This record gives sequence, C-alpha cells and structure tokens, in this order.
Amino acid sequence: MARFIKRNWMWLVLTATIAVAGPLLARSSGETARQRSLDTLTEIMDLVQKQSPEPPPPRQLTHATIQGMLHTLDPHSNYMDESEFRLLREEQKGSFFGIGAIIQQHDQGIAIISPMKGGPAERLGVRSGDIIKEIDGTSTEGMTSNAALQKLRGEKGTLVEIAVQRAGIAEFLRFSIPRAEVPTNSVYYSFMLNPTTGFILIKDFGETTADEFERAVATLKKQGMKQLILDLRSNGGGVLDAAIGICRQLLGPDQLIVSQKGRDGREENQTRTSKGAQLDPFPLAILINRGSASASEIVTGAVQDHDRGLVVGQTSWGKGLVQSVLTISRSRGLALTTARYYTPSGRSIQRDYTHGLDDYYNPEDEKDAKPQGPAFKTDLGRTVYGGGGINPDYPMPTLRFNEFMVDLRFRHQAFFRFAVHEKEHFGIKPGQHADEVIMARFRAWALEQKLTVGDKDWDANLASMQEQISIEMQNVAYGIEAGFKIQCEKDPVILKALEILPEADALLQKKQLLQRSAPATVATLR
Repeated sequence: MARFIKRNWMWLVLTATIAVAGPLLARSSGETARQRSLDTLTEIMDLVQKQSPEPPPPRQLTHATIQGMLHTLDPHSNYMDESEFRLLREEQKGSFFGIGAIIQQHDQGIAIISPMKGGPAERLGVRSGDIIKEIDGTSTEGMTSNAALQKLRGEKGTLVEIAVQRAGIAEFLRFSIPRAEVPTNSVYYSFMLNPTTGFILIKDFGETTADEFERAVATLKKQGMKQLILDLRSNGGGVLDAAIGICRQLLGPDQLIVSQKGRDGREENQTRTSKGAQLDPFPLAILINRGSASASEIVTGAVQDHDRGLVVGQTSWGKGLVQSVLTISRSRGLALTTARYYTPSGRSIQRDYTHGLDDYYNPEDEKDAKPQGPAFKTDLGRTVYGGGGINPDYPMPTLRFNEFMVDLRFRHQAFFRFAVHEKEHFGIKPGQHADEVIMARFRAWALEQKLTVGDKDWDANLASMQEQISIEMQNVAYGIEAGFKIQCEKDPVILKALEILPEADALLQKKQLLQRSAPATVATLR
C-alpha cells in the first residue's frame, strides 16, 4: 500500500482535490450563473425605466417580473402583494372587518345586492338595490367590485363614509358605517331540499370549513336529513386540511384520503382516516363543474374512489398541484407548488398545461367530453380516469343564456333592477314567484327603461325571465339564500342528483356488505 501511494501520489492528490473542490466549483459556477442572470435582469429593468416612453412604476415592474418567472414553473405558483395576501388570509381565516354587504359592479355603479343580516350596513338602513356612488369621498365611477371591497374593508371599529343612490330619491343618502367583523363562512347554504334530503353548498375551503360542515350536517339531521347533496360547483379550493377534515367525516375507518408526492416524484405522504372512525351511512351526491378545483377535487376524488357517493355535473378543472403559502416580510406571500396530489385509486387529475397557459386557463368546453388519460379502479371496480380532472358519474350539459337573456340579466341588470322596483312599489312575499301580473308589470317597466323586448323574444324566453325575476325578487326582499332556494327548484343538476340518490344508497350498501364480509373470508382461507 505504501509503495502504491508513493508511486501514485500525484494522481491521488488530484483525485482528492477534484472530490473536494468539484462540488464547491459547481456551486460557485451555479452562483455565478445566478448572479449573471440577476445582473441581466437589473440592467434590463434599468433600461426600461430610463428608455421607455411611459415607464411603469418599479413596484408594478417587479410584480410582473416575479409573476413571469413563477409562470415558467406551473400555472398555479403565484406571488401576492400586500393587498392580495391580506385578502387570502382573510378568506382562509373566515372573517374580515367591513360593512357586511354583498356588492356587485353594475353599469350604474357598485350595487348593494344584499346587506348581511345583522351586519353594520343593514343596521344603519342600507338596502338591496342601493347604488354606492362614493366611498370616503371617492367616486365609484369605473371602480371594480374588488377595488370597492378594498376601500370598504379596514381596521375594526373605523368608519367608512358611503354615499348611495336609492330609487325614487333624488339626492344621495349618506351613511357613516363602523367596520365590524364579518364572517366569511365557507358553508354558504345549508337547508332541506325536501323532508329527507339535505343540501350543503361550500363555496371555498378555509380554516373553519370542516367545523362548519360538521355543524351543518348535525343541524340538517335534526331537521330529518336522511341523504345529502353536497354542492362544490365553482369551488376553486383553498386549504388542504379543510378538504381532509371533510373527508374524515364522510369516509369510513382507515381509508386513504389523498397522497402527496414531492417534485422529484419519490417522497410520498399519505393521509388516511383514523382506524377508529365511524362511517355515517347516509347516501351522498356531489355536484361539480369546470370551476371545481383543488380541494374540491380532493373531496370528490376520495368519495368517488371509495364508492362513498355519486358525482353529478361537468368535468372538474383538473388541478392536482399542492401549493405551500410562504410568507415574505410578513405582509406578502408566495404560493409555490411543492408537490402533486393523487386520489386514493392513484389518479393524478392534473390537467396538461405544457401547451400554453391560454389553453389551460380557457379550456374548450366540449359538449360531450369523454374521459381521457390512464384508467383506474374504485374500491368496487368501477373505472375512473386520471389526467384531466374528475369526470362525473352522471355528466350534465352546461346551461347557457342566449344573447337576449345575457343582455337583460348582465348588461342591463334588468331583473335585479325590476325586483328592487317591485319591492318598493308592490312588496314581495316570502317564496313568491313571478306570475302573469308581475310579468305584465315587468314588460311595461322594460319599455319605460327603453329596453328592446320584441314579441318573439318575449314568447321564447318567458319561462327563463319568470325564473330570473322570481330569484331576484327573493334576493332583494329576503336575502340571497331565499333566491337560491327558488333557483334550486328547477336546477337540472340538483334534480338529477335527487334522481340518482337511491343508486348512491345502493352503492354504499354494497360497499358496506363487502367490508363486513372481508374478515370472515380471510378466516375461512386460514
């Protein structure tokens, strides 16, 4: 050995040097490349500031640069400035400080759709249909709903001054409203559709969602609930733990909820229900659409893979990426993709985004979308597919308004404005629908407003107009839940869910029978 070292000492020293210095040189090379990139970025930003005829503010330029960098990773990694990060935290925590009113941007300004019951705005006399013209002395002309929300929210107990225009009153009405805590419940609606069927709509997933859902189920059971429709349509997701919390209430003992694999695809983290969990065996149907994403898909995928219930609606968004929200300087945030999630059957439902973000954010809405991607099996052997969102067990077509209805409802807000008029002049009863008398008044009102309503359009859209006016009448008179209950009466997706609940019950019974027979089968084989 000594002779070998003596003869080859130069090669050994060289080898040792490479072994020690190689990583350091590589790190140095990497740091040099990164510094070169930073220098280039700084130089370009400096040139833009000096040479551009209308140089953007440095803050705006920085924000756009960071977002551009993150979008080279995936569609969902995202940088949030102070206001965006504050809104996210408020939504996740389930409360904020504001005036307590649902608002919407209209052509006349920012309209009060519905003051929240018991909120500051309602207590001081703000009404549905009021148009906010000023906020703290600033005109709302051209202001978006989000910009108005930013101005209406603030520190608890501080005052916000608003000036509103009310139908029939020439001058603005002025209110000085103290901001108070306004709950932003994730469980938006919870009521009985019929004597045995409960209905729960979850609009997003926040820190309080699982607790809200548990309370809602308990309340509905006291009202006679034997089966449940869970509406996750247009629910874009949120906090992962909230989805896990709901799955733990819906699934049986020791069942896989979701798996997460890191960016290298090797590290796997599995989340299961507890071994002592008790299944609450009520039939279940879940409603989804293209706006259902992330946490919504985790809940839906777990229910579908374990044959716990049936899924009705349209194919979901297809977001199988997990974001970790990292705080930057306490006031800003970075939502960075750190893992992919998989449903219990092993599905990754992430939709392909390699062909460009335009295709990803604006997917073609196929009339008869067929499942694509690899096939997997549920607990009972039903075939489900990965790679393109959650495919419903019962697909339903997407309903759209025609051009005439779009004009009346969205461009002119005709149904909302008429409902406000009807409330002020004739009053509205609970559960009241638009009958022939009300429709005659609507047509006369539309003519006064110089809205074009020809005989052909009137006859072709009479039923749709009656439904929309009925909904808006309840909205402005008794709150948006009252209007939503009217909408549920003819919602084809809800009607389909009611129809297939007996099948969901049979599926659940079959699953339970299989589970009960499994131990006996094992004992016989031994």
